[in-house]
Amino acid sequence: MRWLGNLIFILMLWSHGTFAFSCIDTFKKLAGMVLDKTALIAIAGGGAWAVSESVGQYHQTPLVGLSIYFDYENILSYLTAEERSVVLAELKDAKKIIEIFNNHLSRRSGDNAEMWPYLKPLMASQYFSDHPPETNMCRHKALILKTILNHLGIEAQLRTGTVDGDSGRGEHVWVYVPSLKSVADPMNGIFVDEASYDKLFHPSLNLGITHLAKPVGIMAR
Repeated sequence: MRWLGNLIFILMLWSHGTFAFSCIDTFKKLAGMVLDKTALIAIAGGGAWAVSESVGQYHQTPLVGLSIYFDYENILSYLTAEERSVVLAELKDAKKIIEIFNNHLSRRSGDNAEMWPYLKPLMASQYFSDHPPETNMCRHKALILKTILNHLGIEAQLRTGTVDGDSGRGEHVWVYVPSLKSVADPMNGIFVDEASYDKLFHPSLNLGITHLAKPVGIMAR
């Protein structure tokens, strides 16, 4: 019969408004805590973004995404004299330029996906060094290659989709060059026409490669 006594007690409180006010007050407190935390996260995220942009403007190295800054002149310093002459030529040879940067970016890879990238901003030129960042995966390489090509006046787009590779099936990011109808994959050092690339990495279960640009990621490297 204890449950009946408890029920009667609750009903009495409810009839006097005590229980209702208690619930409302508690809800308001909880809602206030959630809003406070959300506002704090938003302010912190906005502040981090603003700092990143300020750093990029100060060093004249624009933030291109994934907390990577585009320091083009430093990137050129990692090329050979012959490679630089090809890249800096007035008449651009798109195929040769793509091959040069694609080969450089494919030399070393990492597999470390860090959170909160704005705490550790990186320069694009670091990915051309003998000791590139550990966060050196397909999305970083593709983003850098796309940025370089666009900077040189060669239209390039990020593509992503589910593909089959030697290490199994997974999400992958690469670069599509519309003028050449070709794909540059700086993770694997591949530069082929689009149809050939589909044959190399098309999923066996026909999940399909997505030929549309999709977000590569903001808060996670």
